[in-house]
This record gives sequence, C-alpha cells and structure tokens, in this order.
Amino acid sequence: MSENMNNEIPNIDLLPDVHKEVVKMYNYMKNKHPDRLWMAQLQMDHWDDICTAHERGKKLILTSTNTPAELIYAFDAVPFVPETLIMRYAGSDKTFKYLDLADQYVSHQLCSINRGQIGYYLSGDLKMKPDAVLATVTPCDSSRVAYTAAAKILDVPSFCLDTPYRQDERGYRYLGEQIKEACKFLEEVTGNKLDWDRFKEIIERGNQAARLLTACSKLRQITPCPLPGSLLVLNEMVGGMMGSQGAINYLQAEYDYGVANLKAGRGVTPGPEEFRVIWVQNMLWNNAGIVGWMEKEFNAVLVMDGFGYEGYQVIDTSSEENIFIGLGQRTLNSPMVHGASGPAEPWIQMVDRMIDEYKVNVSMFAGHVGCKHTWAASKLVKDYIYEKYGLPTLTFDEDGIDIRYQTADQIKAVITEYMETLKGNKKK
Repeated sequence: MSENMNNEIPNIDLLPDVHKEVVKMYNYMKNKHPDRLWMAQLQMDHWDDICTAHERGKKLILTSTNTPAELIYAFDAVPFVPETLIMRYAGSDKTFKYLDLADQYVSHQLCSINRGQIGYYLSGDLKMKPDAVLATVTPCDSSRVAYTAAAKILDVPSFCLDTPYRQDERGYRYLGEQIKEACKFLEEVTGNKLDWDRFKEIIERGNQAARLLTACSKLRQITPCPLPGSLLVLNEMVGGMMGSQGAINYLQAEYDYGVANLKAGRGVTPGPEEFRVIWVQNMLWNNAGIVGWMEKEFNAVLVMDGFGYEGYQVIDTSSEENIFIGLGQRTLNSPMVHGASGPAEPWIQMVDRMIDEYKVNVSMFAGHVGCKHTWAASKLVKDYIYEKYGLPTLTFDEDGIDIRYQTADQIKAVITEYMETLKGNKKK
C-alpha cells in the first residue's frame, strides 16, 4: 500500500460518515438477512443516539468503555465511546490517515486504538465536538494518554475518575466516592440536576442488560455452542450503552437466537463441533471475519475471549450509597479492567475459569501489539494453561486496528498450521 495513502483520503465529517456507513449496512441486512437485522439494530441505535445528540438538545460526553454509561444517561446526556468509532473503521484505509497523523505527535508504540482517536481530534474531522470528557485511568497507559489528549486538543472540560487497581470492598467504595464527584461535574456540564427516580430506573435497565449478557454467556458454555463467536465483537459495544433500551433489545434478541438454536440442536459450525476456542487476549477488530472462517474451515467456535464480555454485576438499588458502591464494583470488574489492568493473578484466574466452564480445548493468544501490559504477563498465562490443562497456546501478534501490520491471509496461515497440527494429533 502507498505510504501516501493518508493523503488520498479527503477531510470528512466523521460522525455523519460513520452513521451513513451503518445505515448502509442496516439496509443491506434488512434486504438480505432480515432474520439477523437485530445485529445491525444495535449499531443503528448506538450511532443514531450519538449523531443526533446536539439536534435533540443533549450534551455529548466523550467517555471510556468502563466509565458507567448510566451516569451520563442520568443527566440526560449521551455517552460517546471513541473506541467504537475506531473499531468501526478498523481495517479500512480511512484509518491510516488518523494513525499516520497521530504518529507525528505521539509515539508509534502507543496503542493504535488510542493513536487513531488522537488522530481524529488533531485532524479536525470530528466536527460534532463533544461537550466534555469523562473517563477513568484504566485499563492501560495508552487510554490514559488518549483521554487526557482529547480534553486538551478539543479544549473541553474533563473529569478523570481516579480508579484503584484493588478489586475489593475498599476499592469499590473509593471509586463510588469518585463517581459522586463526577455527578457534580456532570451537573455543571449539562446544567441538569440528578433525578434519583430517573437514575434508579436507568440503573435497573443496566441490571436487565447485565442479566441478559450473563445469560448469553451461559449459553456459550453449552456444547455445541449455539452462538457464533462474531457476536462477541458486538457485545463489546454494550458497555458504552449500559442503561439504554437499545442494549436490552440487542441482548434479548441474542439470547432468543441462542435459545432457538439450542432447541433445534444447532451449533454454529457446518459439521460437528470439534474445537472450542478461547482467545486469552482480545478480538481481531479489523479481521473479525476470521472467527467465522474458523467455524467453517475447522469446525472451531470461539466461545469466549480473554477480555471476558460475559456479564456485569447487578447493582443493588435499595439505597443511594449502594448504587454508588455498585457502580464502583461494576467499573472495576468491567471487561479488560478486571483481568488485564493490574497484577497477572486476576487475568490467570479469569482465563482458568473460562477454560473450565466453557469446556475449552484450544487456546490462542491473539496479541494486539498495543497491549504491552498483556504481552508482559502472557508467558505466565500460557505456562499456567499448559501446566494445568495440557493446552499449548498459539501466539501470534497482530494490530487490531491497523491492517497494514498483519494481513488476514497472514493470520489465517498461522492459525491453519496450528489447527492442522491439532487435527493431526486428534487422529493419533
């Protein structure tokens, strides 16, 4: 590909552009696969809400995936997680422009998810400017840099939740107090006071989504798995929509789809399910089609990924104090934060439980090059998996956003060699 590819892409208005792409995808699904329209509906709900926020007189709050979205909804504002934008463009040549622009100002070693975001802000293509930034200091140094940069470049007020690494009662209470302070910040930004009846109602909607996500994960523990691995990518959007009706509608449809397959005795592989796979790190956002390719090529289904989009804690809404503590607990136990933002032990424990509960017989480490902290602990995780389960973990590096780093064909070649070895061993 040309090094000047970024120069060939004209300036665009990012949010209307991504909305146009989502509408196109939605209409395609409506015409060609109406039975799967609910998969596209989640994205329509998500981007409709963001792109029409200012038209509806609502503040748009730039926020991180593990910041409680319910808090933002409670102030009649709209959460906008920029990771969902960079992941939507992942693998597209549109991404190169923003990555290459960010590389002129920040280290190339910074995660491409966050470099791409910084490129958005620097380019001026994010013309619908968020009104404020509300984020956490987790899960990694790269995200910490990106949200600090967002507030500075966009010149908007910001608040950072001081997020402890300790996942215990003391940590939950400490973060709960931080969330109380965030309420004061949102009052100033939005001009709205916190309506406790409305807040409780939104929390209960989040609880409904949490229960549904957990129920979907339980379905994945069944053999054959009744849900395709590709839905794990969509499940990653739910965190930034907790408290919305759109998240509930999507997860209910996913659960119903899985139950229907289960009752019909259908798995997701064309032949008998042979391999149940866990990716002990994250998803291939720019090559998510590889998950479906593994199902067809090797009768291998990805049952869960190491970020663990299995479920969220249900929050006790019986008192104001319990709500804040519950939001603190949910934040500290949200995907990636719970396993990969501190010591290696929580990550090992999470992967250990997943392998056991999901009856995994294939382990892969699809190592996103930006996740330096998980690479540092990867050998501990892989050694543990081999010592306890006798599973050799396939390791390959990739960039979940920048397709120039590793092509789909290169990744498929690595996976093919590994899977063919496993198939050969099964025949012996």
